[in-house]
Amino acid sequence: MLVNSSRLGEVTVQPDDLISFPSGFIGLPEWQSAVLVPFSSEVPLLTWLQFTHAADAAFLLLDVAEFAPDYDVPLAQQAAELSETSRVFTIVSVPGGDFSLATTNLLAPVVIESDAVGSALGKQVVLHDTSYPLRHPLFRSDD
Repeated sequence: MLVNSSRLGEVTVQPDDLISFPSGFIGLPEWQSAVLVPFSSEVPLLTWLQFTHAADAAFLLLDVAEFAPDYDVPLAQQAAELSETSRVFTIVSVPGGDFSLATTNLLAPVVIESDAVGSALGKQVVLHDTSYPLRHPLFRSDD
């Protein structure tokens, strides 16, 4: 299957690569099928989550366990009602295309669980009663 992406061009996707989001995303219930596409080999912590229904429907994700080892990954996994082997990502925003201003949403992670037969399930959750910010800077300011 080919998925058109405004950021990545045409992406060839195998059926086993698809991730099902049965509830869609928060505020985007029709966003129910996606695929993970590596950002680049030089930046392994970043991954594109490209949805299959529209070329512009994509998020840049950060592997939060690698970026912030003290992040409460089990809390996100429990909130998503997915297993402890699921991966937890946060959505990255790059204001004005300036990567030095990039932030990540620690409050509403994306949890993705893959099983041994190639099917994957995903869910975005909001972590209530935490101090995680909506916009956590990726880079420190030396001001």
